Amino acid sequence: MKKLVALLVICSLIGFALYAQGAKATAPTDGPGGKLVIYTTNFDEEYNLIVGGFEEKYPNIKIEAITGGAGELKTRIKAEAQSPQADVMFGGLIYSDFVSMGDFFETYKAANNDAFPAAMQNTTGKLTNGTIQVVNLFVNKAEAKKLGVTITGYKDLLNPVLKGKIISADPGASSSAWNQLSTMLSSMGGYESKEAWDYLEALVKNLNGVMSSSSSGAYKGVFNGEYVVGITYESPCLTYIQDGYGDQVEIVYPVEGSNAITFASAIVKNAKNMDNAKLFMDWIASDEGQGLWATSTVRPANTNIPITNAVLTPTSQIKLSTRDNDYLAKNQQAILNRWKDLWAKHN
Repeated sequence: MKKLVALLVICSLIGFALYAQGAKATAPTDGPGGKLVIYTTNFDEEYNLIVGGFEEKYPNIKIEAITGGAGELKTRIKAEAQSPQADVMFGGLIYSDFVSMGDFFETYKAANNDAFPAAMQNTTGKLTNGTIQVVNLFVNKAEAKKLGVTITGYKDLLNPVLKGKIISADPGASSSAWNQLSTMLSSMGGYESKEAWDYLEALVKNLNGVMSSSSSGAYKGVFNGEYVVGITYESPCLTYIQDGYGDQVEIVYPVEGSNAITFASAIVKNAKNMDNAKLFMDWIASDEGQGLWATSTVRPANTNIPITNAVLTPTSQIKLSTRDNDYLAKNQQAILNRWKDLWAKHN
């Protein structure tokens, strides 16, 4: 009889455990549902960190994502304006995008907007700032050593031995490449100076036709040893350092001056999943979302959130050139056209 009772107790416990496990697998059944379609320029680690956190918070919302360069995704949003396919553009947006295509985005301010420093708040009504991007050069140490070159800044990219061994993304397709182009102009003499444009023409010659259609091509090409130097941006490069490859590659902040640019996200005009899109904007601006960025290789836009990743160099230790956002917003296309003319002239 005692054995029978014991057996019944064990069976009951097993049954309860299986029930609890099944309940856990299907829970929670409450909370927001539906789906959210994301267009994003973010590299894998950043996407997984932030979108993964959102999925944990809202497990019943199904995420559909399309990745691409900023130029490509903005073109899609314009083309799909009559029947939007995306709900949000996650990353890849800067102030000039508000000027050039603000009509394609919804007016919305995240719930935590006022917690940001004034300079980082959503002052356009449409762009929710998420991160700060610093531009840099990325160097393959072994390849640079073979050539006997030391890279400290933009001027070093004109060294003849580097011809065809430097890779940049297309500034017309990549937001980080556009930021590099505008930073070079600012750091090498000024947006309209002959000195700066003479430098760019010499650089185009030394690139020798090498250009990636996406920002990832620049840092991946350097890491894989295909190129000596990449003209790129900080966060994915730092990921290599963080993952233990600091003996193979290094980040160089140009001695002439780098730049720190705020990157934003926005809700697509007439998004089909508007409530979920607003939840996502609230998430990336929340202390929790910004705190996730602070643990990574990406700098959070809310500078009140302390950075906890030791691989990030304090911005106080990086020389930053002046950036005139209003000028760049008004003249971006003219600058790009002039760059394209130089490229066509020498390639």
